[in-house]
Amino acid sequence: MSEKRFLAILGFLLALIGGILVLAGALNLPRSGNLDLSAIAERAVEGILGVAAILGGVYLYRGRMSTGGLATLVIGIAIMIVTRSISLDAVLVAVGGALGIIGAEART
Repeated sequence: MSEKRFLAILGFLLALIGGILVLAGALNLPRSGNLDLSAIAERAVEGILGVAAILGGVYLYRGRMSTGGLATLVIGIAIMIVTRSISLDAVLVAVGGALGIIGAEART
C-alpha cells in the first residue's frame, strides 16, 4: 500500500469517527426541559458540521485529498469555534484533514 493511500484511509477514519462523535453530541439535548431556540440552533449547526466532516472524509478516501483535507481541516476548526472548546471530536476531524493535506503531497 502506498503512503498516499495509507494517509487517505487514516484521514478518512479519523474524520469519520470525529464526525460521528460530533453528531452524537448534537443529539444530546438538555434534560432539564429548558429547550430554547438558541440551543436548538447550536445543535443543528453541530449536526451539519458533523455530516460535513464525514463528507470531507469521504473526499479524502475517494482520492480528492487536497480538497477533502482542506475542507476537513476547516470543518475541524469550525467545530472548535462552535463548541467553544478543544474537544476530542474536533481534534480528530482536524488531524484527519491535516493528514489529507500531507497525503496530497506524498509520493505515489
